[in-house]
Amino acid sequence: MSRSIDTKKLLSFLAVAETGSFRQAAKRSGVRQSAISRRIQSLEDSLGVSLFERRTTGVRLTHAGSRFAERARAIAQDIEIAEEAARSAGVADNGCLMIGVIASLSRGPLRTVLEGFLTAHGGVEIGFVAADRSELLTLLSHRRIDAVYAPGDPDEEAGDGLVLSRERIWLAAPEDNRLTKKGHLSWADVADAQFVVSARESGPEIHDYILKRVSNLARTVNVRRHRLGREGIMTLVGLGLGVSLVAEHWCGINYPNVRFIRIGDEDEWVPFSLTWRPENDNPALRRFVSLARIEARKAAASLSSASRSPDPSP
Repeated sequence: MSRSIDTKKLLSFLAVAETGSFRQAAKRSGVRQSAISRRIQSLEDSLGVSLFERRTTGVRLTHAGSRFAERARAIAQDIEIAEEAARSAGVADNGCLMIGVIASLSRGPLRTVLEGFLTAHGGVEIGFVAADRSELLTLLSHRRIDAVYAPGDPDEEAGDGLVLSRERIWLAAPEDNRLTKKGHLSWADVADAQFVVSARESGPEIHDYILKRVSNLARTVNVRRHRLGREGIMTLVGLGLGVSLVAEHWCGINYPNVRFIRIGDEDEWVPFSLTWRPENDNPALRRFVSLARIEARKAAASLSSASRSPDPSP
């Protein structure tokens, strides 16, 4: 029986109930009066009851009609809400966007993209997941998150992607360390330093990067891994237990007794990429990627004419 009560019949019934007239209901609905009459008759046949008392002056709800109208109004409101939700989601005015990150949001192109997205689409709920690369890519493939922002070039096997930025490398050192007296460090300057890195993402990559750069100097690299996140590693640096490497966007955070100094060659950059699945049809993701492409072009243009970055230390 419920299959025969379609939306048109339901809305026609409510129009007649509210106007008390088939003619007025037809005028409001923009259809012929005969169509309204057929819909109401069909509805009554399906239910097996009379919904209206027909009079020469109009119509009036029967007892059964009144009971049915109470439920019908709630159903009609739910349909209206559902339609509006679908339309809004289609233009990314609301919805949800989940981003996996192996980075800081304190500064840099990703933060710029997020700020622009929040301004344009304030109704979208944004969530973040911090985890190691393999876990984030697993979540991405199962559509549990919409995009991943991490160091490195895009991985074609993981999905579509773009290089959002290429960043300088900075050394995090205690304020009273001799290295902070210089404005720009070479790898030879830190050949004898004690490095502290995280055993988590992206600590192993930093460890390998240090080995690659310092080992070229025919030196034995002193690196200690700790099962700490980035905040914990910066705490160790501030306590004077070693130095560490960070990408430029991490320099937007102040840590007690920690100073950041540029290190490396002028043409030395680390790429950071945004990756997403091409089959993901989340409208919020598409708008986010569009903003990311614009920011990536700006970052690339800036990189081509970049000179030495200023020291961001406080």
